Amino acid sequence: MSPLLDTALVAIALAASVGYALYSLGPKTLRRRLRTLLADAVGRAPAALHLRGIERRLREAAGGSGACGGCGSCGADDAREAGGKEIHVSAASIGKRRIG
Repeated sequence: MSPLLDTALVAIALAASVGYALYSLGPKTLRRRLRTLLADAVGRAPAALHLRGIERRLREAAGGSGACGGCGSCGADDAREAGGKEIHVSAASIGKRRIG
């Protein structure tokens, strides 16, 4: 391979790694902004790509309504009632998953 292509691939891999680290370890407001930017970018894509479902899920996740930001219903009521306090769950109360 050419040295220029090798350097470009390494730079892309490093940029992706730094971006993922910032997204994972950064503040939640940064995640919300990134999801909104991604939703806007996906919304501008041509309709032939059929990305409207992805845009809708990104917009719901950017809303910050629940604990995980996925469906918009988990943790929404509990977070308001708890007043932002941490909720402790003992390890003994967590059961094992059963498949089947």
